[in-house]
Amino acid sequence: MSADPSLRGELRNLLQYGPLSFRDFMELALYHPEFGYYSRGPSPAGKGGDFITAPSLSPVFSFALAGLFREFMRRAGGEVCSFVDIGSGDGGLVRAIEAQIEEKNLRFYGVDRARSELRTLEDVPRDGAHFIFSSELYDAIPFARLVQRGEHLHELYVAERDGHLDWSEHEAPAVYDDYFSSRGIELAEGQFADVALEWEAFHEDVARFITRGVIVTLDYGYRDQKLFHPRARRFGTAAAYSRQRVHRDLLADPGEQDLTAHINFADLERAGGRNGVRTLFFDALAKFLLAIGVTEHELFKPIHEAVIASTDEGLALLEARDEARRLILPDGMGEDLRVLVQVKGMSFENWSFQRPLF
Repeated sequence: MSADPSLRGELRNLLQYGPLSFRDFMELALYHPEFGYYSRGPSPAGKGGDFITAPSLSPVFSFALAGLFREFMRRAGGEVCSFVDIGSGDGGLVRAIEAQIEEKNLRFYGVDRARSELRTLEDVPRDGAHFIFSSELYDAIPFARLVQRGEHLHELYVAERDGHLDWSEHEAPAVYDDYFSSRGIELAEGQFADVALEWEAFHEDVARFITRGVIVTLDYGYRDQKLFHPRARRFGTAAAYSRQRVHRDLLADPGEQDLTAHINFADLERAGGRNGVRTLFFDALAKFLLAIGVTEHELFKPIHEAVIASTDEGLALLEARDEARRLILPDGMGEDLRVLVQVKGMSFENWSFQRPLF
């Protein structure tokens, strides 16, 4: 029995009894209460962290989302309105939205299993109307790595060999065969796929939670057939993030790097549909932000209108403008991320994000 007080020590103790599924390995690597990536130290998201999220890249994101929240409040007809950020990290987005909204009868909540006083959605009061937001939450749900071998689907496990973590394969449980067959998906020989059954289950809990409200889900991913395309994503989508770099060594430095995979947005739509939630928008982040008025922010004003007092101030403004544009340009984050907007118990028509851009 290892006495090593680290995540590697914990893994070593577990692996002496046999290999772990990658899903269980990921659960420990990200969410171990003491050594997990999201449990220790400051939030890893942001310009000084391992990766940058859309909300942390530029203040224009919170500006645009605050505008949509105001629209939601008007449609709520005087009910108490709650803004809820699930997977809120250090709560920066919640504070930014709250600072821009002066109306009364509002509540703001950050929900995070590792970093917030509210650990689950069930800790949020259920009365009133709810604006539920999440950013890159579902892609951090522990997932299984699967590979098609002939007629059999295999699941990847993590084992220890000669003191190093390594992969092993085992026949996958039938539930994963059912996942693909029920969606009409056939994996090619040797094709890898990354699946979390909890994508749909978690979203079903969200859809059941609200009586009236909007669910805005921002994440990396596609729908069924595109996500599991045998040529475009033959090796799956699993990736690791560390020091602003992405790589494929998922077993390196457990607890020291983020682990993620693209999600199946169709699972979220199915979960919502079973619970009275209708999908009103699914498209790239750039289109969403442009439709809800992101370019009304001062960072998008013509540069000659800016009042600049010094060279340093001018350079800082140029950098801020570049970061803002990254959210809407077609070759950056604005194209890579997808936004799913679903509505329950409210009007389905004439929302700002439904407006044609041209």
